[in-house]
Amino acid sequence: MHFQFLVEDDSTNKLIDAVMIKLLRKYSEKKITFDCKAFKGIGGFVKKGKPLEQKTGKLLNDLPMYLRAFNRELSYWDKAALVIVLDNDKRDTTQFRKQLENMAIQNKIQIDHVFCIAIKEMEAWLLGDLNAIEAAYPQVRKTYIRSYTQDGICDTWEVLANMIYPGGLTALKKRSGGAYMEIGKAKSEWAAKIGIYLDLANNQSPSFQYFINSLKIRIEAA
Repeated sequence: MHFQFLVEDDSTNKLIDAVMIKLLRKYSEKKITFDCKAFKGIGGFVKKGKPLEQKTGKLLNDLPMYLRAFNRELSYWDKAALVIVLDNDKRDTTQFRKQLENMAIQNKIQIDHVFCIAIKEMEAWLLGDLNAIEAAYPQVRKTYIRSYTQDGICDTWEVLANMIYPGGLTALKKRSGGAYMEIGKAKSEWAAKIGIYLDLANNQSPSFQYFINSLKIRIEAA
């Protein structure tokens, strides 16, 4: 079984690596391979009248051409699935999923594919396992989790920053100087370190469970 992941940034890539290592161990009797293509942000849907074939490095902008490309490439595999992982941000989840599915239909995607939406963003999947956070960061400030609603459209990475970054969110923003690079670096570190300890079966995030179950169903059927 081969999985081709399309993700919006490096931090999600790091988390995918950690998750897949766990699944490879769990299903050691299965032949599982995977590849992950990380973009430089989520971008947005291309507006009508604009060229579709101009690469931007942003996931949503470039998604039609990558869907078509992998539709051709993965059709030669015996068992393969295209898994697109992206943040919900402030979008209506139902409408967002419908837009994504419509894009697949419009581009005549025939291969097995699934859109896995992190609500509100990937850090929600980390916040879904407090034990994993504590294992990775023993000095975690757990009181901040009280301000978070699991998979809510609310502060998410900001809560995690207050929990584990030295000096909290304020210190991270000050160090970043208004640029995303430092924040992105911190997010990637969190995903890699916490991802090692994630309990895939007991994560409190419904959107994470949707993602994991989407993988397990395909692995078990292969």
